[in-house]
Amino acid sequence: MIASPSGEALNVNGLAVLRRTRANLDPALPTVLFVHGAMDRGASFSRVMRRLAQFDLIALDRRGYAGSLSAGVNTTLEGHVDDLLEVIEFSGSKSVVVIGHSLGGTLALGLAARADSRVKALGVFEAPMPNLDNSYASVGGGAIERGEEQGPAAAAEFFYRLMVGEATWARLRERDRDARRAEGPALLAELRSLRTPSAAIDPRGISLPVLLGVGSESHRSMRTGSALLHAALPRSEMVEIRGAGHGAHLSHADEFARYVQSCVAFAGLASAKTVEVSTNKQR
Repeated sequence: MIASPSGEALNVNGLAVLRRTRANLDPALPTVLFVHGAMDRGASFSRVMRRLAQFDLIALDRRGYAGSLSAGVNTTLEGHVDDLLEVIEFSGSKSVVVIGHSLGGTLALGLAARADSRVKALGVFEAPMPNLDNSYASVGGGAIERGEEQGPAAAAEFFYRLMVGEATWARLRERDRDARRAEGPALLAELRSLRTPSAAIDPRGISLPVLLGVGSESHRSMRTGSALLHAALPRSEMVEIRGAGHGAHLSHADEFARYVQSCVAFAGLASAKTVEVSTNKQR
């Protein structure tokens, strides 16, 4: 649901969306739109959003996940991009910086490829781009194969346990485990689309400024993939959040919030503090 400034709950074509805004925002500042990755939800950005009260903030549950579970499943990544455009249209924002985590970063790049004039810059944190290193076969880490053998619920459980670890899975209540398993159809649809070469996004055609983020403790493949994306994008910089892994928005909310501020500054829309990490200069 979208919460308006008055607190009214609204709905955008079945999508559940969280909007945090306030009166008297600086009109020079953009709306910041957060896009989550596979088996995640908009609420995972809540701690980051609380640190960015100077912005109009939007975070959605993508179709097939969490509050948008009943909205059906997008069979292609392009369908998720269509949803992002619909949320931007509904918001009325004329200037948007999109922050995408993991697969959400891939979708942000897909949005940039549409060349919508309202989108001014991207923050892309460890987005999978298998077309850059021909890693199609490893997409999903075995979740697709598990789904083919045992069904979508098993695929979702397998993928989630792979991402968060056995200890976190063990702490979940059974109803929360069931909620994650119910997201299997959405997970499999987007992993299969990501594994399809014809659906790949060519970063060389993206003219927007893109600030790439990586965690110093993230898996080597994620860091390498971000470096390849940096080399392919016409306008990009990279920042590293020290001590963070792939889930930096959860574990390092202060640093991730500064990363978001840097994305806004990189767009040339406002002066903002930079993340206190090493930065490669824009080419």
